[in-house]
Amino acid sequence: MRSKKVNVKDDLISAFDEFIEGKFVSRQVVNLTGDGMERVYDGLADLFIARLKLHGYVEIRVGEIELKEDERVPAFVLKSEKAYFGWVFVERFTDRKSRRLFGSVVRNKKGDWLIQVAGNSTERIYANINFKIEMEAERLFLME
Repeated sequence: MRSKKVNVKDDLISAFDEFIEGKFVSRQVVNLTGDGMERVYDGLADLFIARLKLHGYVEIRVGEIELKEDERVPAFVLKSEKAYFGWVFVERFTDRKSRRLFGSVVRNKKGDWLIQVAGNSTERIYANINFKIEMEAERLFLME
């Protein structure tokens, strides 16, 4: 009986693609160290970034993303060997004061975004700037 040859790199590519697209899995956070898989395939972060680019994500600063107040774009931030999924959107404080922000879907114990990148940050993220979607009414943030 022949055993089926497993191609770990192809499996990783498929898993990363499903995560990036949000297919079959909830996009939250993915560990890019491989949890012991380093010996099988080195360079997981590089592979993940390459897959992001193939899916239309570009490396950009939050402040460089053009958005209307009712729009958001999907994005990933790479920190501590993990890729966090979230959204870039406009957070409104008052009718006159707002800011552009990346907020991860992963929250901290207080319910705030675990990872935040402000519009004035020089940190680069990966965003799909061509995939703007309308914010749902309950997701329009107004802090008062």
